[in-house]
Amino acid sequence: SNNQITLEFVGHYQNICERPSSETLWLNVDAKSQLSLVKQKVKITNDLARWPAPFIDTYTNNPSVIPVVFAKAPASDTKKAAAILASLVGKYTQWRGADFPVYYDRVPTDGHFFVFATNSSRPSFLNDLPLVDGPHIFMMDAPESRSDKMLVIAGRDDGDLITAVKALASGEHVLIGDKLPIKDFKEPTERMAYDAPNWVPIDEPIAFSRIMQYPGQLTSRGYAPPAVHMPMSVAPDLYMVGTGGLDVNLKYRYTKPEGGDQAQLRMRINNYLIDSVNLSAQTSSGEREMRLPSFNGPLATSPSEALALAAQNDLSFEVVYRRELSEGSPDNCKSVVLLPHQMEIDPASTLTLNGLFHYAEMPNLTLFTQSAYPFSVYADLSRTAAVIPKEASAEKVTTLLNTMARISSVTGAVATKISVVDKASETALDGKDILFVGEMPITLPDFKKDNAEQLQQAIADSLKGEEVLQPEEILFSPEGGVGAIVSLQSPFDSDRTVVALLSEGQSGSYLLNEKLKSPSSMNTVAGAVAIINEQSIVDFQVGDSYTIGNLPWYHKIWETMSNHPLLLVLCALVCAVLVGTGIFYFMRLWVRGRAK
Repeated sequence: SNNQITLEFVGHYQNICERPSSETLWLNVDAKSQLSLVKQKVKITNDLARWPAPFIDTYTNNPSVIPVVFAKAPASDTKKAAAILASLVGKYTQWRGADFPVYYDRVPTDGHFFVFATNSSRPSFLNDLPLVDGPHIFMMDAPESRSDKMLVIAGRDDGDLITAVKALASGEHVLIGDKLPIKDFKEPTERMAYDAPNWVPIDEPIAFSRIMQYPGQLTSRGYAPPAVHMPMSVAPDLYMVGTGGLDVNLKYRYTKPEGGDQAQLRMRINNYLIDSVNLSAQTSSGEREMRLPSFNGPLATSPSEALALAAQNDLSFEVVYRRELSEGSPDNCKSVVLLPHQMEIDPASTLTLNGLFHYAEMPNLTLFTQSAYPFSVYADLSRTAAVIPKEASAEKVTTLLNTMARISSVTGAVATKISVVDKASETALDGKDILFVGEMPITLPDFKKDNAEQLQQAIADSLKGEEVLQPEEILFSPEGGVGAIVSLQSPFDSDRTVVALLSEGQSGSYLLNEKLKSPSSMNTVAGAVAIINEQSIVDFQVGDSYTIGNLPWYHKIWETMSNHPLLLVLCALVCAVLVGTGIFYFMRLWVRGRAK
């Protein structure tokens, strides 16, 4: 199922005496080139050993589209089971994304799909499924299809559905045959803060082997070996101070440069040069300590910020060989054979992030859209509560599931500890970051800052159970509906955050879900409120700001001063006056003492 097409270009730029390293000849394959295949689906056996196939496709760059079927609008615990399963899909699909169209008591028209069924509530096409005596997972043929499959999550009640998907996510059960009864399931322990599998921890050396994604990733071969790349993700709220930074202990091997030739090893981060070293022709291995220059402040949010860490980084290593070859002349041709080179970065090399704290100024949708923050701090979402109406539409449930997959694509963990409720209450939401899914509480008069503030306040009022007031005058109502992402401080806990995913009708839900299904979308969104329409995304920085994290108080003072230069000047003047006054009175006392 995984194939590779090789294109080879053979050409000459003159009849004789060609220089092997000449760049006269080149080939560019257009990225828009297309490969057309005549395909036909074949029926496969119902065997859970194939999992995650055929439901999840990781051989393409496109999002996996997996319909999810319920008998009716699901209860909170059924939504929780579906959310956990969606997060498991996100763990597999990673940057590709996932989309979960939701159906109520209806068979999807095409493709493999998931079904949730209890003994008392199941889609009509599963009426013939025998009652179960506990959590079960089935792989079955989809109704009225020759090739499609359905993964049925079944149980006596909603609690069994949660147990079944947690067991599937644990990977501790042997998947074989067309059904799996879950017995002796052991509840997973809660994860610690910032221990997401996809994130590099701080203050400890991490071997490259822990970050590598596949064998051979750190090996490069060829006449001009291409750079090797190693993605490196970190917690998005890291804050660097003083001498903190990234230290790399690099171990490498390479083919020796031939006599008179030169070779150089270069290390880059996000395509910016960090360090380079000339390679000796006397040996074929080496070791080098490299360091990213330190800086003060939060991580970079844009690739244009040079020499700064970001939440997602690209470490690259390249060996460049230099050799001068002459073409000769028709009477004196020089025959030269180029030998291919090879470079290997030792997986035992280490990197260490040190001298960093966790600190973020909120609300900040950039952190949410790029890194699912703050929900991703606890990768199993043990500190997250999702609030979604009891009778939520299918589109709203899709919003929840797409978001869950998006979060797990960042963390690499399954959200086994998330709470799902249908009504906001201080008891359920205290100490939790809140993911709110619902209808737009007010009709936006226009896409302006004042209206964004009204929307933010309406979310807070809605969560507290207060009456939501509509704007006095509706000057503009967008045709077709809009989607919105709103962030604000939790009304139940000052250290927690609310992120609300809102939409107007089906068209607004479609716009929002299209953005949520792809982890790389919305990377440029910023501020506290983002309005999504058919043409663009408009964002606003509104509302009160607040900070979360463990940055010491003296660094917080410096952070405040650095963002307000006039305040820094004023404080400097006040300090100068106080010090000068103190010196003045001290000198007067000293003079009086001498006069006596």
